[in-house]
Amino acid sequence: MSNDKIIWDKLIAAGLTPAGAAGLLGNLYAESGLNPQNLQNTYEAKLGFTDATYTAAVDNGTYTNFAKDCAGYGIAQWTYSTRKAALLAYAKGQGRSIGDLDMQVGYLLQELQSLFRSVWDKLCTTTSVREASDCVLLQFERPANQSTENCARRAAIAQEFYDRFTGGNTMNFIMTAAALCAKALDIARNYMTSYMLGPWGWPATDKMITRATTNGSNAQTNKQWLAKANAIKGKGFLFDCVGLIKGILWGWIGDLSRTYGGAGYACNGVPDYDAKKMIDCCREVSTDFSRIVPGEAVWMDGHIGIYVGGGVVVESTPKWQGGVQCSTLANTAGSQKLPGTVGSRTWTKHGKLPWVDYTAAKEINEEDDDMQTYEQWKEYMDRYRQELRADHDQCWAESELAAAVAAGITNGARPHDLVTREEAAIMALRGMQHKE
Repeated sequence: MSNDKIIWDKLIAAGLTPAGAAGLLGNLYAESGLNPQNLQNTYEAKLGFTDATYTAAVDNGTYTNFAKDCAGYGIAQWTYSTRKAALLAYAKGQGRSIGDLDMQVGYLLQELQSLFRSVWDKLCTTTSVREASDCVLLQFERPANQSTENCARRAAIAQEFYDRFTGGNTMNFIMTAAALCAKALDIARNYMTSYMLGPWGWPATDKMITRATTNGSNAQTNKQWLAKANAIKGKGFLFDCVGLIKGILWGWIGDLSRTYGGAGYACNGVPDYDAKKMIDCCREVSTDFSRIVPGEAVWMDGHIGIYVGGGVVVESTPKWQGGVQCSTLANTAGSQKLPGTVGSRTWTKHGKLPWVDYTAAKEINEEDDDMQTYEQWKEYMDRYRQELRADHDQCWAESELAAAVAAGITNGARPHDLVTREEAAIMALRGMQHKE
């Protein structure tokens, strides 16, 4: 678990509100990068130590001026002699290294409750990230730079942590398979999206597009999809394949004003896994697709999607139209793509996600095959006809239709609708009579 998540969990467990925890965490990050062995950079050359050698020398007793050397140290960059002396005493009392993260968080909480009670009370009651951040900066950390600009900068860092770890008030600690499918379909049908490696529903803003194309190991690869991302800038969201699953389970709500679209990060008990780890942790993983149920993950090497029923998968992919799309599960529906899907794909295996409740998911069996297939077929055909009506260019047989109307075979109404057997029989007879 990363240092930020460890600290966050301990702050929340201690009674801080999410806003209070974020405000404190943002300031700690600004002070030390959340490195518990961090020695103030300007003192490294002066004292002749690195982070590691300073920590070791204090621990083994070869350096005895820890409390009085005025060098900032640890996640909060403790500097004043009395506070550093108390930190050292606390570490020795617990038999821990001076650079131990758990020990430092414990001391931090004790210090807040005993010496900075007004700050503590604020962090346990506030619902404002900015209020919490300013309180920590001005009353607890008290750095040399207390400018409005620095207050805003630290508050922005704090907001990042808040967005990452909370996901707002829409968090679901376990999601039903039906809810997972509904959200996936909603994203595919109603949101502008672009594929990029890494994001889990990031708003397509200048900041987040730049982040995806300049930071991390995927940055260079992501540049090939920059044009699509820029095309939906300010209007859509960025997802990769496993990011679609994680974003939904982390509480994504499609909020363009939120750092991650309203999602948290590694929350709701769902870890930050890649596609391979995601399928590996699934239950009842199988290569037999005959009994797959909606809400299961479908996987192939390097890629993952969500089966939503009716032979349809929702996946985020650079293929076809690029972004979150509906595709046909060729394993059950065949290679011919279903109406309302952009293409067909054969997957390797499927499994039940451990953070999803499948108790209400309907298993496919011989008794309900026909009914389920018909209802799902009808749903997709209805949507298919609606799409055709909305696209006037799809009227590809205008002259033939006009000739049939002139011959009295049909009245020309509902040109894109399906015909019943009765209607087909009547038109066939009229056609035969016309020919005679």
